[in-house]
Amino acid sequence: MKTTALKRIAADILNVGVNRIRIKDFEEHSSRIAEALTREDVKALIKDKIVYAVPVKPKKRKERKRKSAGRRKGTKYSRKPKKEIWMERIRALRRFLNKLVEEGKVARENKRKLYLKIKGGHFRGKSAFLTYLKDNGFLVEVSKNE
Repeated sequence: MKTTALKRIAADILNVGVNRIRIKDFEEHSSRIAEALTREDVKALIKDKIVYAVPVKPKKRKERKRKSAGRRKGTKYSRKPKKEIWMERIRALRRFLNKLVEEGKVARENKRKLYLKIKGGHFRGKSAFLTYLKDNGFLVEVSKNE
């Protein structure tokens, strides 16, 4: 059997691409390879590890992403729209509020009022939200021995 046909059948059996199929010590096993006519013969070669598939190489990651001004294409908001920035901020604040309510640091009856303030864009971020909670007495310190 020609090596191209052998590789094609082996690729089909191993469920990989033809380019990943390798034949170990071709000169040494050339007689067995030439005799291989059926899928069963190819399976025997695979079992004896004469024919094998090369493992997939992992994708290489860049050491660091280059984001300097010279690399950027597009304006600030075309690269990340205002809506996405808004959604990230709102979701983070809502998660933070839920966490505070679950921990008992904010009373459940104040949750709706604070939720609506978050929705209305009252806070620029978590730190501003936390400052507001402290200044207006919404934050309840939970003692550890309860």
